[in-house]
Amino acid sequence: MDGTSQYGIAATTLLILTAIPTVVTFLCSLCLAHRRRDPARTWLSHYKIAYAFFCLDIVLIFFNYLLAVLYRELDSLDQASAFNIRRAQTQTSILGSFFDEFSIIGILLTLLSLGKAVNLVHTGKVSSVDRFIQWGAYSVAGALAILNTVSFALSEKQYADDGHRFDPTALKYLRQITFAMLAIQMTLNVSILAKSIAVTAPTRAVAGVTTATRYLIICCVLMLFKTCYDVGYYAEYVPLDDTVSARKSPGAYFAILDVIFNFWPAFTTFIILFVLSTKKQDGVWTTEKVTHPSAHEMPAQPTRWGYNYDTENQGIPQGWHQPPAPIMLPAYSSPQELSTQQELAELHAPQFWHELPAQQHGKDPHVGATPPHRPAP
Repeated sequence: MDGTSQYGIAATTLLILTAIPTVVTFLCSLCLAHRRRDPARTWLSHYKIAYAFFCLDIVLIFFNYLLAVLYRELDSLDQASAFNIRRAQTQTSILGSFFDEFSIIGILLTLLSLGKAVNLVHTGKVSSVDRFIQWGAYSVAGALAILNTVSFALSEKQYADDGHRFDPTALKYLRQITFAMLAIQMTLNVSILAKSIAVTAPTRAVAGVTTATRYLIICCVLMLFKTCYDVGYYAEYVPLDDTVSARKSPGAYFAILDVIFNFWPAFTTFIILFVLSTKKQDGVWTTEKVTHPSAHEMPAQPTRWGYNYDTENQGIPQGWHQPPAPIMLPAYSSPQELSTQQELAELHAPQFWHELPAQQHGKDPHVGATPPHRPAP
């Protein structure tokens, strides 16, 4: 077993160790992370969609690495079997890259929506600036989705014919579109980080949102690390013209580094957001409740967000006067509400796998179908 195979096996092991908790946490988020009709929790919709794409991405790339190891280590393969393994590796690469780009778009929209939710909790309303920024981000996300779909179509056009026809023009367009997409993602990430800092600054002394703002900044920094890594790798190793070979190879050991730099920032971001989504005391909630010694004697109390907490429809005794300055506590703060809720509970070497090298067509039997900009696992 050569060094390339050893690094490939190590990277495959890291991927499966990352994929298992990823899928388990995603399934848990479907059961534990609920919006509960709270306007400050709309970010959970983007979060779950992005997490689903990330699960598909990491599972497909695990199989991509596994097929690469099998292709190198099984010497008894006949020509037909080797061809089928290379083709399967190609398709898992292309699909993995396709889902990865959508997961990044979803994460960025999630972080932007979370920042808007924090601002909503702090000010009691959604400002026109937040709405404008949100719709602007949706427009950029739509453009990124179109670029990703075009890149996917070019990849399938170039490689679905098993390499019998090679179109250098399509390869050039594919590389340029991919690089433009990665650069836009990084720019959007920087903008979201700046917006998050602007939201965090005036809320540092607000006890109800300090945890959320801290998590938000950490997630933005993690995703900025990933998007900068993607752009840097592509600029360093992948030519933007129709040259078949890469500028230079990063080495076999880079298969392990790619799992760490490419998958772990996104994985950590999803875990942090999952923890925040399940928090009740320090989570992002706009629904507040006024508590008194006897909840049955309390009339409906409007919150500053316009939502009423109405106790059981019982008459208020005459002569009852509302105590001055009631203390507003976060949702789930009283034992009665807790009881009610318990009853209701039930690898992208920078994922540029669009672009697979000419080696997949049989020019280099030792590499298989791995991209020119990505080390063979």
